[in-house]
Amino acid sequence: MKNLGEELKSLIPKGFAERQAAAVKKLEEHPEVKRLKENFPERVVNLTHPTNYGAISRHITSFDNCRGCTELTGCQNDHKGHCSIVEENPKDDKDLIYRLQKCPLLVSHEKRQKVMEKIKSHFIPEHIVNATFEDIEPDSHRVAAIMKCMEFCENFKAGKSKRGIYLYGQFGVGKSQIAGAIAQELASQGVDVAMVYVPDFMAEAKDAISSKTETVLSKLEALQNVTVLILDDIGAEALTIWTRDEILGPILQRRMERLVTIYTSNLTMKELRQHLLNVKNIKEIDHRQNVKKVERILERIEPFVEVLHVGGRNRRREG
Repeated sequence: MKNLGEELKSLIPKGFAERQAAAVKKLEEHPEVKRLKENFPERVVNLTHPTNYGAISRHITSFDNCRGCTELTGCQNDHKGHCSIVEENPKDDKDLIYRLQKCPLLVSHEKRQKVMEKIKSHFIPEHIVNATFEDIEPDSHRVAAIMKCMEFCENFKAGKSKRGIYLYGQFGVGKSQIAGAIAQELASQGVDVAMVYVPDFMAEAKDAISSKTETVLSKLEALQNVTVLILDDIGAEALTIWTRDEILGPILQRRMERLVTIYTSNLTMKELRQHLLNVKNIKEIDHRQNVKKVERILERIEPFVEVLHVGGRNRRREG
């Protein structure tokens, strides 16, 4: 009659010992195992022993997956965005422990999400919201404006900085992209930013504000109170007396001398004044009263911005 040891041995598949030895040999030759042996010589005596094989094997699989990984969506590990790291076991001076840690790609992704949570955009294309200064070609026609904007971001202090920027220039020279890069840079510093495409927002406000639509009212309040507001393409909107005096005016009034506003426009400040004067229903208001209202709005803009010209070619047309 066979003893228990012989019975158990008979259950082991033929060639198992050879396959196990080959697997252990392969592990021994792995560069990560060699690194561990070099870094922890006192703790790796039994690193590839059958009792530790499962743990070290899982670590090596994670190591190999991470070594060839270039994007978070392609993560092959069981716990997406996590890699296995090795540490000394504080409870056993002859042992190592393996634990999972967020990989650099996941850390970067989460940091990016936190930045985007700081940017509230309304009617702004994704490529503008996601722009960075690294994306912008600093050609000679706009390098001065770009450098000034980078300097603005570097020196910005929430609650203390009061002066914004007015970026103006022809169509397609990259004003909105520069403004988007400002938003990204400030958001990465923890500053809350709102970026609004003025023509679409004014159209929405005109359609909805009369019915006291909560969405528009809450947006108006948010724009009045956000730390940095970017009004993109001001001067391109179709203005009425009402949208000028009841939407734009109150937003700027609440922000004046208190919070920073950045503008992009195809218009010079002089041309913006003319645009604000030429509202659709101009006949409904006395000329002197109209001029006074426009001057009041400009007094909420011009003294609180540095005016920067953005030159260059029309990149939308020429690529």
